[in-house]
Amino acid sequence: MTRIIKKGLCWALLLSICLLILPAWSESPDWDDTLAGLGAEELFALRDAIDARLRRLGEYPFVKLSEGSKGDEVTALQERLAELGYFTKEVNGKFQGSTVTAMKAFEKEMGLKRDGVASIDDQKALFAENAAPAPTPTPSPTPKPTRTPSLARDYAKLDYPNIGLMPEKYRGKRYQLTGVVLDLHETGEGLLARIETTDKTAATVMVSFGAPNDALAEGVTVKVYGVADGLIEYESPSGSVSLPLIQNEHLEINP
Repeated sequence: MTRIIKKGLCWALLLSICLLILPAWSESPDWDDTLAGLGAEELFALRDAIDARLRRLGEYPFVKLSEGSKGDEVTALQERLAELGYFTKEVNGKFQGSTVTAMKAFEKEMGLKRDGVASIDDQKALFAENAAPAPTPTPSPTPKPTRTPSLARDYAKLDYPNIGLMPEKYRGKRYQLTGVVLDLHETGEGLLARIETTDKTAATVMVSFGAPNDALAEGVTVKVYGVADGLIEYESPSGSVSLPLIQNEHLEINP
């Protein structure tokens, strides 16, 4: 912002100077006499304005600039790149990585050799009135809203006969079941509850909970919404039996 204000003041000062010296130029071609009444600040402002105009006309004595270059020429280069939208860092008069990147982007847009070096021809193209501005980035598409799971819609009734016969086919699918807790078993991975369903198809399943739940107890009626996860072996008094395993996602006590 400070540089923009200074530029505005510079042009205002130049206009004032021109209004003062134009009558003198029309009367006399003596440059020393014409400029004699100007102070150092006014002369520098006039020089900067003339340099800027010469750059626009392509008549400025450009010098090749590359990584490692420093000084006013680099400052002018960065200001022009910033004006066109290629340079977004602080203008510091040092030709470093960010300036190389900005030059490469400009060269690509203009079909020039893409080497990040500000050659004389590159600078003539850069300061020309028809220099291409940086392309406007394509806005990212608005992400689609995440679908909120619906318990009634997204969890099917437990298909006990099929899930027991073909567990891999049903793995990962969401199911709901209502039943009574028969017993609880703490494991290193959390809590297992053996549940006898009270739906139309009476069955026994194992439900895995990620952490202990004080509300769970033997004899409690629960409604479980979870994901099928194959079978699990349960050691009953009469021997080992394979039970469908459900990973709990939502639990309702005494529904």
